[in-house]
Amino acid sequence: MTNTKTLLKALLGATALTVFTTGTAQAQNNFTPADTTVSNTFTLDYNVGGVPQPQITPPAPTDFVVDRLIDLVVADEFDATTVPDASDVEVVFTVTNNGNDEQGYALSFAEDPANPFDTETPVSALPELAYYIDTTGTAAYDDTIATTAYDSTNPPELMPDEVLWVVVTQDIAADAVDGETSDVVLLAQTLVPNTSADDTDNFITSSDSSNVIATVQNVLIDQGGDDDAPNDGAHSATASYIISGADVAGTKTVSTYTDERNSPDCGTFPGTPVGGFNTPGACVEYVIEVTNDGSAQATDIEVGDLLPPHLTYVAASVDGLGAGTTLTEPTNTDCSVVPNPCQVTVTGGVLAAGDTTQTSGR
Repeated sequence: MTNTKTLLKALLGATALTVFTTGTAQAQNNFTPADTTVSNTFTLDYNVGGVPQPQITPPAPTDFVVDRLIDLVVADEFDATTVPDASDVEVVFTVTNNGNDEQGYALSFAEDPANPFDTETPVSALPELAYYIDTTGTAAYDDTIATTAYDSTNPPELMPDEVLWVVVTQDIAADAVDGETSDVVLLAQTLVPNTSADDTDNFITSSDSSNVIATVQNVLIDQGGDDDAPNDGAHSATASYIISGADVAGTKTVSTYTDERNSPDCGTFPGTPVGGFNTPGACVEYVIEVTNDGSAQATDIEVGDLLPPHLTYVAASVDGLGAGTTLTEPTNTDCSVVPNPCQVTVTGGVLAAGDTTQTSGR
């Protein structure tokens, strides 16, 4: 009798271990849904004196209920390289339900991005949140799909393995400068389905540590994100707005091109300056140089030079601002005429991104 009992215990233990191992292997890619009842029974046959005895079966199966795995991942899908004063600039995140039950998700910013580039007056107070649910598993953002504005009273819900594409839209401050970046941290928190994110009682929390076989319990296995802790039913990731702007500057210098003794009519222009003194009748040259030291091309450059009434206009030239540059010269060369007509204008100029070396035009 003692040997029989020992053998029976070992057999049941081995059977239980086999079932557990099989379930674990399957759950890695295809979780059994939460609240699934797993039912099992057995049969026991034996002989007495070589005579088969009636089969023994339990009065009821042995059941347990599959618990609810809470696991989600927030990922930054792409950042935004943008320019100052741009409108409706988007960064995109995904929220993936890696658990085994339908869940709702509260979306929020872990940081206050109202002042994204540390400017005095941001263009917009807060970024806008919108989303669409990807049930196709394409794992690619599709900007042709209509998004839904996030509403905390009716937050999005995901079935297991579904993906939420979250679009964060922000206007960029006009005084943001080249090279500045701003991070936006998106936090997703797991909710009971069909509940509001405005009530913290609806946020999923871990069940007590003790296991209750017949009750669905919450088991939190999420990893820690950029602004949250592991096993807290939440996850977060960071996307960046990156300013790529033109860093344009202009300088103006004046020099004596030639004086009255050398060439009263200014000589050949453009040519080689002779120099001299700033005496009445001398010819002076103004040089306006425009530079771009930024990481983006500067276009539609326009330079206006209104000459003072002490001068008589002779000639102008432009170089380095692109083939499409237009030079408009004064129609009246006597700058003492009122109103002053001596306006030299350059339009349509272009300077490439400076990268490591400034680009310039004169």
